[in-house]
Amino acid sequence: MSAATTTPSHPSSHTSLRRHVRRATGRDLSPLCRPLDQAYSRLVAGLAVAMLATLVVAAVAALLVYRAETHTAQQTARHQHVVTAVTTGAALSGGSRTGGLREYAPARWTYPVGPGAGRVPVPDGTPAGTTVPVGLNDAGNPVAGPKPADLIAMDAVLVGCGTVTVLGFGAQGAFALRRRALDRRAEKGWEAAWELVEPRWSGRR
Repeated sequence: MSAATTTPSHPSSHTSLRRHVRRATGRDLSPLCRPLDQAYSRLVAGLAVAMLATLVVAAVAALLVYRAETHTAQQTARHQHVVTAVTTGAALSGGSRTGGLREYAPARWTYPVGPGAGRVPVPDGTPAGTTVPVGLNDAGNPVAGPKPADLIAMDAVLVGCGTVTVLGFGAQGAFALRRRALDRRAEKGWEAAWELVEPRWSGRR
């Protein structure tokens, strides 16, 4: 039998994470534990720590986005004032928005700083002379309303998932590269060891 036809089992195969941690920290006193086994265990334990850290970073990133957007929405709501406007003309298409057509119509309104006019979003087919609510800022100019809570939550979830994906793939890639290097080292060590053991194992001198 030659070394070419003998495949060594992977040092980390069928080993629990707890065993890997013990081995990585030098607490595995088994005489069969080789330095290469300890290197594999450190790699596995490091991947587990990296994935845990990825989840923590993703949660923090999502929380920061949620808080920032919530604060912005609160500030927008604090400085937004809803008044009643009256359309003065037919609605005109404003282009595709979220799969449908959003209409805009010319309108006039009254605000403490004085009368105002402009194009405001209205439902499709709104005729002239229709009263519609309009959000104004402190200066009396139309502004978009604060972002809804469900969209803020969705943004936070997307940021969290994106962070997990990017960092997770990075950790897996680094793990795969290091494992490949250890595999090559294991194959070389196995071939050298087999040359010494095979004659005694097979009875050939």
